[in-house]
Amino acid sequence: MLGVWLAVIVVACAFEIATQVQLVSIWAAVGGIVALIVDLCGAETWIQVIVFFAVTFLTLAITRPFVRKLTKGIENTPLNADMNIGKTGLVTKIVDESTGVFRVSVSGADWSAIMSDFKVPKVGSSVRVERIEGVKLIVTPV
Repeated sequence: MLGVWLAVIVVACAFEIATQVQLVSIWAAVGGIVALIVDLCGAETWIQVIVFFAVTFLTLAITRPFVRKLTKGIENTPLNADMNIGKTGLVTKIVDESTGVFRVSVSGADWSAIMSDFKVPKVGSSVRVERIEGVKLIVTPV
């Protein structure tokens, strides 16, 4: 079982790193370390499994409330693109009237856009950014 516990530890740590410190699998890594120690002491497989789950859930129960307090004040930082939501832009070019795609200048940046009602605006008209879907702005007339 030595290899299994090493794999559990590595996978849990890798998953924790991949989630950018969201603390979702660190408890399984701790449980895996303790189960590995129990394995090295010669305990039977069923005892190792019980120890793994017990330690994992115990560390989760003990540390999760503390972690929530620490991360409670951390806010998600909006992306630069998200900061355009609610801003007004200027229609600069109609790309395709059949699909309603046009270009908009918002805060000095050029964006592909469509109207929320799928109408095609006139070049030079003002629009307000309602949301962003992929790389397209969804806008409404001002």
